[in-house]
Amino acid sequence: MGTNTRRRGDTLTEDIYKATIELIKKVGYTNLTFQQIAQAAKTSRTVLYRRWKTTFELIYDIMVYKMKNTLGGELIDRIKDTGSLRGDLLQLLTLYQSVYIEVEHEIMNAILFELGQNNDKMSELEMNATNKNIFVMRKLLEFAKKRGEVIKEVSDETLTLPFDLIRMENILRQDGIDEKRLEVLVDEILLPVFLDNNPTSKGII
Repeated sequence: MGTNTRRRGDTLTEDIYKATIELIKKVGYTNLTFQQIAQAAKTSRTVLYRRWKTTFELIYDIMVYKMKNTLGGELIDRIKDTGSLRGDLLQLLTLYQSVYIEVEHEIMNAILFELGQNNDKMSELEMNATNKNIFVMRKLLEFAKKRGEVIKEVSDETLTLPFDLIRMENILRQDGIDEKRLEVLVDEILLPVFLDNNPTSKGII
């Protein structure tokens, strides 16, 4: 038996994930095939096709798997009241950045590539992700309101700004984002958008 023992469940899945990531680094996402993955993971294309119809479905599963491993669940469950809007936003960006680091640029870039293809499946996934992000921000801003901080009235589109911002930062800064950069993003961009330092009766949600 030895090396011929069949792998099942988590062991096989993790081998497939690892092989896929390494292949993307070597050949690029657009050149990736199930045949290559099967060979690298020492399995068959039939096994892959039972679970995933396309290579995109596979890399999306990799992203979700790594996100949950990094966060220990859903992002919204990790958001806690730090005592200030500044602290809460830093917490959010730090958590989101930890996901980017764990998922790796190659997978994230492949996801972003598919976002630009404008297909129905991708639009549905993007909408679900956007809605989750909006719920996260509403929870975070609710903390601020309960503390007595005055929050500007903003649209749902603006509530996605922290997530859009960190994605763009990771595209532009391939060498990484440190804590100091996250503080700049919060202090100079996000706080002025959400925190009302000159409140009026119309400026509170």
